[in-house]
Amino acid sequence: MKPLSLLLSVALGLVTAVSAGPAVIECWMVEDAGGGRLTKKPAALLLRQGPGRLPPRPDLEPELYLKVRAVLTVLTHTPTSRIRLGQDALLDLKFAYTPPTSEAATSLAPGPPPFGLEWRRQHLGKGHLLLAATPGLSEQMPPAQEGAVAFAAWDDDEPWGPWTGNGTLWLPAVQPFQEGTYLATVHLPYLQGQVALELAVQKPPKVSLTPAPLVWATRGEAPPQLQCLVSHFYPSEGLEVEWELRGGPEGSFQKAEGQKWLSALLHHSDGTVSLSAHLKPVPITAEHHGSRYACRVHHPTLPALGRSAEVTLEVAGLSGPTLEDGVGLFLSAFLLLGLIKALGWAAAYMCTSKDSKEKKAQ
Repeated sequence: MKPLSLLLSVALGLVTAVSAGPAVIECWMVEDAGGGRLTKKPAALLLRQGPGRLPPRPDLEPELYLKVRAVLTVLTHTPTSRIRLGQDALLDLKFAYTPPTSEAATSLAPGPPPFGLEWRRQHLGKGHLLLAATPGLSEQMPPAQEGAVAFAAWDDDEPWGPWTGNGTLWLPAVQPFQEGTYLATVHLPYLQGQVALELAVQKPPKVSLTPAPLVWATRGEAPPQLQCLVSHFYPSEGLEVEWELRGGPEGSFQKAEGQKWLSALLHHSDGTVSLSAHLKPVPITAEHHGSRYACRVHHPTLPALGRSAEVTLEVAGLSGPTLEDGVGLFLSAFLLLGLIKALGWAAAYMCTSKDSKEKKAQ
């Protein structure tokens, strides 16, 4: 079989140690067809641990084994980023280039080769160029979109390589429309490598419950309706609302019974959404006085236990004076006593002044 001159361009989504047993990375090879022509072929790179001979492959003839050298590697340590809405996003990108042979390296000018960098976003079937950068030709590049900045530069300037570079993308104050798949492509003469990153925008919901406290009137009246406001969260998918009754007649913890429904989504200008959950409880008894109704919300942006808000249930006629009521009564009595004393002093002063005037007149 005629030997082939091959260059291997590899794109890695995440740098990890090779575990026991082989691992396969999808890649492509560039073949030197002679006469300055290059052809590109799909391939699979088989990784293995430790030294030794190549493992046998019954499905391949021995002459099909090719020894190739990776000359361009594009990789990221953050293949998936979850960013809080309004915060800055930093999409990590590194690349490395090694000349295929020492003879090829010395035949070129010393120093790393020129390169180009592109960042594109794809989301909901649409895609566009976000940023293009070529060091030394910045004035010929289209302006970056959405305030994006890329740190496009070689990290070292060794005369004959190998070289490593940085193409990390910075997006300020990300908004929901900026989530999606980001494609980073590094262009070198006759070579290119690409890696895909996922950016998700998130914002956890705020939870509030009204009325507070929940006062149950006399028997026969309709039960008060509870409203749980779940506000300013993103994304809208994956939200669940549960109703709980805590501290019942025996200190029990159970799901609240009653009629439940959700409102339609309310969309805000910043891309977040809100909704309200409603509960019309079933009739209760005096034994439920002091129990608590709770609204528990589950969302992908929240911990496993979710987030909750609660109100205390008070049965009319069973509520004794609270500490706040006692403080209010004390202050009212104190002010009333002060007012009475002030009026007494004023009356005494007026009587004294009148007697003094009469004595002077005599």
